Amino acid sequence: MTTIDIHAHAIVPDALEEMAAAHPDHGPELVVDGGRGYLRYPGRERLGPLPDAIFEPDLRLADMDRQRVDLQVIAIPPPNFHYHVPSAVGTDFARIQNDALVRLSDKEPDHLHVFATLPLQDIEASRAEIDRVAGIGRVRGVQLGSNIDGTDVDDASLEPIWADLVGRNLPVWFHSDQRSIAGADRMKSYYLQNLIGIPLESTIAAAKLIFGGVLDRHPDLKVGFTHGGGFAPYQIGRWEHGWSVRPEPKVNIDSTGPRRYFATLYFDSLTHDSISLEMLGKRMGWDHVMLGSDYPFDMASTDPVGAMETVDMSDDDRALVLEGNAQRFLRPLDGL
Repeated sequence: MTTIDIHAHAIVPDALEEMAAAHPDHGPELVVDGGRGYLRYPGRERLGPLPDAIFEPDLRLADMDRQRVDLQVIAIPPPNFHYHVPSAVGTDFARIQNDALVRLSDKEPDHLHVFATLPLQDIEASRAEIDRVAGIGRVRGVQLGSNIDGTDVDDASLEPIWADLVGRNLPVWFHSDQRSIAGADRMKSYYLQNLIGIPLESTIAAAKLIFGGVLDRHPDLKVGFTHGGGFAPYQIGRWEHGWSVRPEPKVNIDSTGPRRYFATLYFDSLTHDSISLEMLGKRMGWDHVMLGSDYPFDMASTDPVGAMETVDMSDDDRALVLEGNAQRFLRPLDGL
């Protein structure tokens, strides 16, 4: 069995340098303070401290071996989406970062595959980038934000993106950025922008895809969510009841309630709690849960496989979470 971690992040220092050289007014800068690395963004607070393993492949591979993970699907950290910058800048940044992750994968093709990023502030540039990365076998899907600098995922402008991704058999992996979350003004203390804001954003994105009719219009679109899907899996009953008694939820899905759409969604296992993880599996079905760690951040699971072993489940279901579901969700390696 090949154990697959669907939720991992990487930064290639050369890519940061290339981004800063191409667009110094927008590119993030790697700075060292007190022996720890940080990313400093123009006009935004710095990100960090960052673990060394986010930059160092050897540390990553050693950790993967310790965690019993054979393959990571790596993606950029969400603050590097750069949806807020001018289109030309965002387009360059997406290309630079995608190429850097692919180069990293080239060095460890059996252990590192890629979720590409898209410059979603420019639809045509995003479509061109989809076309480009779709020709790279170890690009297994795309990682997108839960909103695009405030634009929600049910916006009509994104319809060509969903169609192109279906056409290329590229799944969508949604990941929130705590610098672009709903209710941010009320979550400035206690690290609530991450503890609540990140799962809240996943919840909103899932609701927009369902109630906005995106999943109806693109039934073959594969969609997955980090952080156990936020609060969405635990509110199925409330959403279904609201749809049955109110007209507003029926605007785009009037023939059937939201419950059935959950059967098409995927979620990672990152719940930080065995009871919550068991609830996720029972509610969504273990055939829609994939191993996810959020490596290598401090909010990550340091033993994602061990976390699965704390849950009472069959060996067959555990095998689905550790490998089978990801293989079904990701674009096949021979899928070009």
